[in-house]
Amino acid sequence: MITRFAPSLTGYLHLGHVLHMLYVWGVAKSGGGKVICRIEDHDLSRRRPEYETTILENMEWLGFVPDLGMSASGAAEASEFRQSDCGECYERMLGLLSEQGLVYGCECSRKQIQKERSGADGELCYSGTCSAKGLPLIGNTVRLRVPVGEVVFRDLRLGECRQHPKQQCGDFSLRDRTGQWTYQFACVCDDIRQGVDLVIRGEDILASTARQIQLFQMLGHSAPDYFHHPLICDDRGDKLSKRQRSESISQLRDAGISAEEILGRAAYAGGLASDSASLSLSAALILVADRLR
Repeated sequence: MITRFAPSLTGYLHLGHVLHMLYVWGVAKSGGGKVICRIEDHDLSRRRPEYETTILENMEWLGFVPDLGMSASGAAEASEFRQSDCGECYERMLGLLSEQGLVYGCECSRKQIQKERSGADGELCYSGTCSAKGLPLIGNTVRLRVPVGEVVFRDLRLGECRQHPKQQCGDFSLRDRTGQWTYQFACVCDDIRQGVDLVIRGEDILASTARQIQLFQMLGHSAPDYFHHPLICDDRGDKLSKRQRSESISQLRDAGISAEEILGRAAYAGGLASDSASLSLSAALILVADRLR
């Protein structure tokens, strides 16, 4: 079993990330698996390189040490586990899809697409306006020709799931017109080359699963297993996020809050513990393992 923790460089770690790490390490270690740490900084317009060292240092301070991939000591070096260093890999993968006629160039703006229609869950859904225009890939958005039909998969926590990517998102983007790779494409390419066979992530990413399974298959690979865990939400039921300016682990650490206190707070907020008492990492991971039984 190989899984991964893959923070983006758009903000610092917060309590929601700690809960996510508890699930990643807890599920992996209970099954004798390994954890990769990779940096997902494909979005060059939003990435802030200064976040990387702080994220990696706080991970290690909390006790989350990966078996492979990025570490605080190697943050200054180029790495196959940092997306901004892996453009050649993504180009090769895109070439494979292009050779099969599975991608096309698109000149439509986001505003134009918004006027067309939304998907099954209100998601922006592209109808394929440019699919037969024969536009070049360079200088245009590159889109995948998404197959019609239902995708059925089994989530290790939620059970059988059914999704229709063509109705949800349509022909989704792999690279934008400025040359930036998208999350959907980069993470699938990374999971293939890094041998990830179990993806552990929050329920907020569940809707992306079927389209990624299709992409794995188009690239000639079996999709990994998936485990989508609950999220930490605020009083309004919204996901705790960096965009809400949630209190970062760095801020808590600077205020004198111990790693054990933070682990206890995350376990409680995520429904793993009955109270917010301090927890050692080993005790917190046992709580996750107990949920898997």
